[in-house]
Amino acid sequence: MLKNLAVLDSFILKWFRECTPKILVVTDGLNFSAVDDFGLTRFVNALRTSTVHAMTPIVRTALYTPGSGTAASLDATAQHISNFQFTDASHGLLKSRYDVVFLLAITREGGAGLAQEPGAQAAIVNFMQQGGGLFATGDHEDLGAAMCMTIPRVQGMRRWAAADTPSGGGIDRLTTTGPGTNDVFEFADQSDALPQRLYVNFRTSFGVGVAHPVLQVPGAAPARAIEVFPDHPHEGECRVPALLTGKLPDGVTDEWPLATGSTQRVVPEAIALTVSEGNAFPGKAAVAPRSFIPVCAYDGQQAEVGRVVTDSTWHHFVNINLVGLAGRNLSDVQQYYRNLATWLMPKHVRRCWRYPVLIRELVRYPLFEEIRLEPVEKFDGPALHALGEKVEDALQQRFTRGEVAAMVDDALDEMLDARTRQLLDGFHGRYGEVSSRDTGLAALGALTLASGNTALQLQEKGDDVKDAIGLFDEAAAKALRLGIQRYLGDAREGLRRLDEVIGAVLR
Repeated sequence: MLKNLAVLDSFILKWFRECTPKILVVTDGLNFSAVDDFGLTRFVNALRTSTVHAMTPIVRTALYTPGSGTAASLDATAQHISNFQFTDASHGLLKSRYDVVFLLAITREGGAGLAQEPGAQAAIVNFMQQGGGLFATGDHEDLGAAMCMTIPRVQGMRRWAAADTPSGGGIDRLTTTGPGTNDVFEFADQSDALPQRLYVNFRTSFGVGVAHPVLQVPGAAPARAIEVFPDHPHEGECRVPALLTGKLPDGVTDEWPLATGSTQRVVPEAIALTVSEGNAFPGKAAVAPRSFIPVCAYDGQQAEVGRVVTDSTWHHFVNINLVGLAGRNLSDVQQYYRNLATWLMPKHVRRCWRYPVLIRELVRYPLFEEIRLEPVEKFDGPALHALGEKVEDALQQRFTRGEVAAMVDDALDEMLDARTRQLLDGFHGRYGEVSSRDTGLAALGALTLASGNTALQLQEKGDDVKDAIGLFDEAAAKALRLGIQRYLGDAREGLRRLDEVIGAVLR
């Protein structure tokens, strides 16, 4: 029998220490002060006090000072790097050092940026090509361009150049700040309790009728999504690039590669729209209303590179725009931060999280009452499928549907080659219960049993376990293979009987 959650958690922290998500937050002119309007403290604290893939992340902040000539230094207590350089040997950007990087940039086009640090752009490109997740944002006009406007993929998913961006005060500015409770348009309204409205795209590559994972809420019906952002009277603008034929700086590698096993390129998506509208603020013109893209997402993992998200403004992250939010609005914005870090995580981190999640779930209600740990070999395909459904239901109460679906998809991708997966995706349950989803649920059931049984064996050894992740991986591979084979084998038998019936009718 598995021990109680408190005891298991102490083991989990040791067994899966290598799974701890590592996040870097970089700015070149904002700060991390708790009392400064343009501080990122509330955002960073939301990450540090959350769980990403069921693990508490290590969040390191950094002030980028390109060309300063001063060596980077780490304050280990504050987890902050001064004089950060992307190429620094001790603290710079390496895939082995960080999983996800947030770039919240303010320096304008022509200012000190990547061009002043030789090798900086190459370090970022290597990180992305190796599967690292990247987030980037600036503000109105060309704020943030010096750091971000030449980064592949990022450059096409947001407007950065001065000649291509909305102004800060003209009629073309993008304002999402409405009048306050006094019905007057004031700059201070961006700090009140009234956020902007998001119009969520419920038709993305992640499904119809559900929000993109970046905008999902745990434990919610599919129609429930994050529909608010902090507001601001002059935002920047994201976009979906019109051309996907560019190359990386090496002149050879595709900027937008083909999806694995496909002839189609993976395309960035507008996962929501918002609306710019309103009368004049002091010193600013009234605007002609129009919609624009506040957040754009690229699923590079479909093409074996890193994921990318761009946002219209870092005013969705700084203290001045968060101070007035409360209740559900605040919790939804904080969920957006967690979702960004979670969705951008590389595959290997996401695949690692499944073990601690499933172990913990097995000692919680309702699964501790419904599941008895036995060898996977004792279960047939339908039984594994039923078990997977129970696990899915339990997980969706604590995690977003996107996170749970990713666990199922990863299980299938791990066992099936791209061609087989495409064939399976094509069934959609039209013939019996043969579909990727149903097969994936059987795999989830098998994975749950393997995770629980392995934890059962290792808990008696406590801290004296070498290569725990390797042991879980080995057990998972065997269970997933058996679970998929059992389910598809039973499905084949069902289809054979159906074929006999059809043959008898048609004779």
